[in-house]
Amino acid sequence: MDIVQSLAGVGLPTTWEAFVGLCIAIWYSMPFRLFCLLLFVLCTIWVIAKIYSGDLQNAERGPVAIRRHSATSIPSDTIIVPRTLVPLSMDGVQARVTFMYVYDGHRGKRQHAKLFTRNMQLSVSASNLRALVDMAKGNEVPDVGTEEVFWPILDIETDTPTQGYPTCDRAQEHARVCRILERWSGDDALQLISLSEPVMDDVRQAREDFIEQRVSNLRASKSKNLLDRIRHSGAAAKRPGAVGNYYLKFQFSNDPAFVLMKHPDRDVRMTAWLTVLTSVFALAMELLPLEATPPAGVAGAAAAPIDRATQDATARSSPRVRPPVRP
Repeated sequence: MDIVQSLAGVGLPTTWEAFVGLCIAIWYSMPFRLFCLLLFVLCTIWVIAKIYSGDLQNAERGPVAIRRHSATSIPSDTIIVPRTLVPLSMDGVQARVTFMYVYDGHRGKRQHAKLFTRNMQLSVSASNLRALVDMAKGNEVPDVGTEEVFWPILDIETDTPTQGYPTCDRAQEHARVCRILERWSGDDALQLISLSEPVMDDVRQAREDFIEQRVSNLRASKSKNLLDRIRHSGAAAKRPGAVGNYYLKFQFSNDPAFVLMKHPDRDVRMTAWLTVLTSVFALAMELLPLEATPPAGVAGAAAAPIDRATQDATARSSPRVRPPVRP
């Protein structure tokens, strides 16, 4: 069967002129214009949430110490945070939580190492959590060489400021002899959060894997293999920190419904609602214009002559003009 006959059988245009006319009719139809306006509003809200995301979106919050949940009935994908870290309005909101390991690296510059990211549900506590014996703080010194990791800047001993400490070969022994944890002030103001025990173990294991990988690269840069030395030539400046802190980074959904109703930043929600209201106003001006033009049938009826009775009534009510009298 011919394609043209098939198109004509279902009512579709068979010529180019007919096809162009159909496209023009669809373009100027009200349903298509409403659909385009709705799509434009949704895209605008998505761009607003993506660019102007507020203070909490993609911002590192911390430093934090991690403890396990006090009850086994709490779901494993729930993270309990204090209200000083996340506002109460975010209670029950889903977010992508990225766990970061932050430490003092090369030349004292802060290094931010990403451990892993997981979808979790926020549970905001109105009060601070109680500390437990088993907590992950990020200050656990690894069992590596002393020169294979970076050490933080320590507080000066005020009683004997000129007293020195011997440098041990192993990092753990060096931390004990030099009293690294006692003289380091980086873990004095930690905010306590709660995770399930498996997630807490994952955070610890991710930090250990990160340190082990960086130390392995450093050792490979000192090996006798020329290719390994060239491949890992900058490993000395990328050594991990012996002690550091855990930080959290929150990423929320860019879904228009979430942005309008539950986004943590009030300015973002306000901007999204202003976009919606502006579009509604534009739609109202399109449907109810100030200078309305009636359809052709209505315009023709309005311009038609009035009936005979109306003409007679108008003629009787209007004053008659008498002809001038000649002298």
